[in-house]
Amino acid sequence: MIFWFSGTGNSLWAAKQLATALNDTLVDIAHEHTHGNHEYTLRTGESIGFVFPTHAWGPPPMVCDFARDLIVNGYSATTHCYMVTTCGDDIGLTVEILQKALGDFKLNAAFSLQMPNTYICLPGFDVDSHDTEHSKLMAAKQRIGHLITAIAERRNVIDVVRGAMPWTKSHILRPPFVSQGMNDKHFMCDSDACTRCGKCVAQCPMGNIVRTEGGTPQWNGNCTMCLRCLHLCPARAINYGKATVKKGRYHHSEFK
Repeated sequence: MIFWFSGTGNSLWAAKQLATALNDTLVDIAHEHTHGNHEYTLRTGESIGFVFPTHAWGPPPMVCDFARDLIVNGYSATTHCYMVTTCGDDIGLTVEILQKALGDFKLNAAFSLQMPNTYICLPGFDVDSHDTEHSKLMAAKQRIGHLITAIAERRNVIDVVRGAMPWTKSHILRPPFVSQGMNDKHFMCDSDACTRCGKCVAQCPMGNIVRTEGGTPQWNGNCTMCLRCLHLCPARAINYGKATVKKGRYHHSEFK
């Protein structure tokens, strides 16, 4: 059973690769969490996997919330439990943060998977160049094979890139970002550019976006800052304040 969350498609691609190769079942964390579903039953010998993007050197808070409430019937000390986190560069102490949220569910293995960058809301942050994006996607296709083998063999391994100063990133820089930066108050829509296609409403994993009477999007305070609405907007009508106006956009081909 693979529990997954994805912002712009990187983690969904990884989750699908794992599910296909391992003949496993995919469970959409965002859908389940927003509908209050947290109890599941394992098949005999089934593993538990978590696939999600790294947000500010940790799991998305919604993923941690889901993990804290998780009930898995059939789980035992012999159940193999693993995580795969996609990232632009490094992950800090993401493994440790998820493990704390999981409580009695022990992570036996953890992997990071570098993929194209998506966070663009602060100065100095932008999407990768086309060459870097291509290189990362090609490397990810190679690495996912290694991850599949390790998970299929149920190896106990921590194979991640924590980066420089992981404690500082995850425990000093991350908390104010989560408390102050993970909100939707700066999202805005250019009503002249907006085509009223409704993609942002349909694609929001949290069900946080609705249409106004004029057909443009309105955010309602339950945002996980995955930036799916911003990156998938076909008209580039959505921005996060002025910070993203001149920056690039990226989404994996998993999301059309």
